[in-house]
Amino acid sequence: MTSENKRIARQRHRERAEGFPVEFVVEEEDFVTVVYHKLREGEGEGDYFGFRTYRIKDGDVVEEWSNDVPGLCAAGVRRAAAGRVPAQIGVGRPSINKLRVSDFYRCVFDAHNPDAVRDFVAEEYLQHSRHLPPGRAGLMALVAETFPDGPIPTSDEPSIPPSILMGEGDLVVIAGALPQPDGDGGTYLRYLYDAYRVRDGYLCEHWSGIDPNHRPVMP
Repeated sequence: MTSENKRIARQRHRERAEGFPVEFVVEEEDFVTVVYHKLREGEGEGDYFGFRTYRIKDGDVVEEWSNDVPGLCAAGVRRAAAGRVPAQIGVGRPSINKLRVSDFYRCVFDAHNPDAVRDFVAEEYLQHSRHLPPGRAGLMALVAETFPDGPIPTSDEPSIPPSILMGEGDLVVIAGALPQPDGDGGTYLRYLYDAYRVRDGYLCEHWSGIDPNHRPVMP
């Protein structure tokens, strides 16, 4: 049964992004994240996934975060994003699945270690984002190509602490807030989202929120 908060979030999605089909919705306490398919047929490197996280209180949306790129959105988005501080959604409420996803980033990407992919990712890993290589072997090759200096020692803390870490059932949504140059000498916070399905302790599906035509500037 769909909860009232999910119904409100889906209605907000229809108002904001009509025509982009919803993949799934994740709810944890008073937060709801809508994950939807951003169709980009015939443009650049293809499609990717949009993420919008809503905080809903007493039937009203009171806060909102997304992976929209300021400057490509409606007027005023950059000003709104620039003044935000990183959220702390679900980070203090760990579950086994959420810990597996956060440890995956720390042990694979932060440690520049393609071999560690085997410890976290199922062999039949399904990649839903066409701008990324398919399968576990494709992910291992991507990590090796991106971090040719690896592996390096694994830190106890993530290099980009998650600002959003939500889970419902076997789905986990994670996002980090990364300062980006705004073109005017300042910065804004860009929320970098991913979603995973976790089964039997292994990541088996992935949805990327990175726009392949407007990649973030990494630290």
